[in-house]
Amino acid sequence: NDSIEKQTKRRKDSSPQNAAAGSSIDDGCSAQKRKREGTTTTTTTSTATSSVTSSSLPPHMFILAPMVGGSELPFRLLCRKYGTQLCYTPMMYAKQFVESEEYRRQEFHTCAADRPLVAHFGANDPNVMLEAARLVQDQCDAIDLNLGCPQRIAKTGHFGSYLLDKEDRDLLLRIVQTVSAGIKIP
Repeated sequence: NDSIEKQTKRRKDSSPQNAAAGSSIDDGCSAQKRKREGTTTTTTTSTATSSVTSSSLPPHMFILAPMVGGSELPFRLLCRKYGTQLCYTPMMYAKQFVESEEYRRQEFHTCAADRPLVAHFGANDPNVMLEAARLVQDQCDAIDLNLGCPQRIAKTGHFGSYLLDKEDRDLLLRIVQTVSAGIKIP
């Protein structure tokens, strides 16, 4: 146990977000919240910069998976405080994300301390997925296509694990090729 605690502390102390964000993990979030609410302060906040290139993510061992009702911003920040190095957003519906500014405002939240971050989308149309990815590519470090959701809504909407059937292989390849060629992050 002592060895695990030392390793976790070492990883936490040397993680990119801690180095960039300082000791207070909500500095970047507080500034973003004030901006969203229209309030201003003269507080100086630190900003994290991503060193992600178009071909890789920073090294990571501890990952927070996408979970509806579980991987929203406050929980991601709490997990990062205890050593999580890479987080996913909950799944967002790409079509709604593209079509509705209100949906984007409700579903996608991040801040400077919330990096590296993977935006997680459910989609079945290459062009819609590309447009959704373009809307967030400057606020995250990678884009992920949901291919695991087995829920009834995924079957009805034809996304998630229901894209893994042989008849959808060409569609799946088109989605991945279109998005990877059309954005600047992995």
